[in-house]
Amino acid sequence: MRKIFSLITLSTLMVVAFLYTAHLLFYFKPENMVYKLERGWTVTYHNQQYLNTDLEKLGDQLETKFAKGDNIVLYYSKPLLDLGVDTPYLFFKSQFCSYEVYLDGVLIASQYTDSHSNNFVGISYQPIALPSDYPGKKLSIKLTVIENETKANLINPMIGQYEDIYRSLHQSVIFPFFTGCFLLVFGMVFFVISLIFYMGSPGVTNQLFCSLLTIILGVWTLTAFDIMDLIVPSGMATTLEFVSLYLIAPCIYLIVYDLHKRQNNKILIIMGSATLGFSLLFMVLHFSNIVHLNHFEGPYYLMAFVGLGLLVAYDYIDIRSKSKNSSLIVTMLGLTVLSVSLLAYSLTSVIGKIADYRQSWFHIILIPFGSIIFVVMQLLNYFIFMTHSFARKKEYQALTKIAYVDNLTGLPNRVDFDEKMAALDKSDYDFCLISLDLNGLKEVNDNSGHPAGDRLLKSFAQALAKTFEDIGDCARIGGDEFVVMIKDIDSDTLDGLLKKLDETLLELDKVDVEINHSVSYGYAYRHETEDRNTHTVLMLADKRMYSYKKQHYAHMMTR
Repeated sequence: MRKIFSLITLSTLMVVAFLYTAHLLFYFKPENMVYKLERGWTVTYHNQQYLNTDLEKLGDQLETKFAKGDNIVLYYSKPLLDLGVDTPYLFFKSQFCSYEVYLDGVLIASQYTDSHSNNFVGISYQPIALPSDYPGKKLSIKLTVIENETKANLINPMIGQYEDIYRSLHQSVIFPFFTGCFLLVFGMVFFVISLIFYMGSPGVTNQLFCSLLTIILGVWTLTAFDIMDLIVPSGMATTLEFVSLYLIAPCIYLIVYDLHKRQNNKILIIMGSATLGFSLLFMVLHFSNIVHLNHFEGPYYLMAFVGLGLLVAYDYIDIRSKSKNSSLIVTMLGLTVLSVSLLAYSLTSVIGKIADYRQSWFHIILIPFGSIIFVVMQLLNYFIFMTHSFARKKEYQALTKIAYVDNLTGLPNRVDFDEKMAALDKSDYDFCLISLDLNGLKEVNDNSGHPAGDRLLKSFAQALAKTFEDIGDCARIGGDEFVVMIKDIDSDTLDGLLKKLDETLLELDKVDVEINHSVSYGYAYRHETEDRNTHTVLMLADKRMYSYKKQHYAHMMTR
């Protein structure tokens, strides 16, 4: 538990340090004045005029939403100030509208005015270059609404140097900007890592889903806060915003389902499938230019709200069951915090009081913060996953050692030997098998005890392995039985190696005088047998080994 808490603290500090450093590096203070055109607007709508209006509170005055085909004329009654900048620009935010911009009644810019009725015009900041003689002139903007149920709240336009306004807009959402970039990079990197290195491991599927959700969150953050508006066309940026938004809830359903596969998840499956189905249907209708994505916010938020209820229900079930699955607990915690933070976005969108999230520090901080907490929980989950994977790997290595390695001598055992013999049968090598049998092991055990016998086995195994190092594969296949497998060697070289082994054993006799180091051996080649398989070669090598052993004991009797 202490390790988990330490990792959460460290991850949080790293994220905070990253964002603070990014803020310091990219902090920008405009060199010139950026003038915001606030009160002083006259708004003409449905042949009625609203005087001295603050555009950001227009929706409260109208108490309605704009309908398709509505015309709204915004007239700024004060002459524009001379800001003394080289490249003066007007920035204003349009929402599903075509626009025409006039100075003293002269058209200086327009866009989307010739759009067909079904073309999708999104939400975007519009940079309009002002002529050099703009000071003292009066500004008017004509908006024509292209989508029904368009929010009436607008953003007060700004004038100033292009770079000053552009960078100021990004500076005001620096936290969401770097959070979105971080989410994209983090999600893609860990998606690839999980896909390449850990595919097939238990729990990796959920990590892939979490990485995918992180990528979606990154795209949504960069588009919901209008960060991409000045880079890509407004229709494309708004489409990406709604597509990524509509994929968040199905992705959360998928992650929760994957974490609770063993439970009865009928309601979760029904709701998850319905949410995904409706989201895909929304996209099909949008790209078919039948009904655009922005018209489905209400139904989607309703389904997402029900989903949040299900998520909380599963949290309660996990708490009641006292689950000890660390990965489940950590992931569910991250999802819950993320979902609660996104709830603020959905409530604001339904109420429709905010036209730009720059207007509320609460949204600038809360929504990205939920995503960051989700990422921190993923990092913790990866830590848990890697810890468990390492433990499983160690356990597998231990089991492998037990299965394939002789515990006393450290040489491969009979199981390993049989597998290598089977591989040799399938090869074309004229291999050689050496059968070796220790002389007098039983006498050593009886006279000097089993510890002495173990010393004999270990010292002989070391001598055997050193003699045939990089030449053949040695194995202990029985109590005092050993074998060496060599793929290609001539008999003269082999006789030299066996003589070297005998000399090594004589040296061991001088070091440990309590036991006698002696071995009988015999070898055979594949070409010497009719069947040419490892079994017949080993049988021939055994026969020659026993003949050697008889000679050894006969010699001992005559001494």
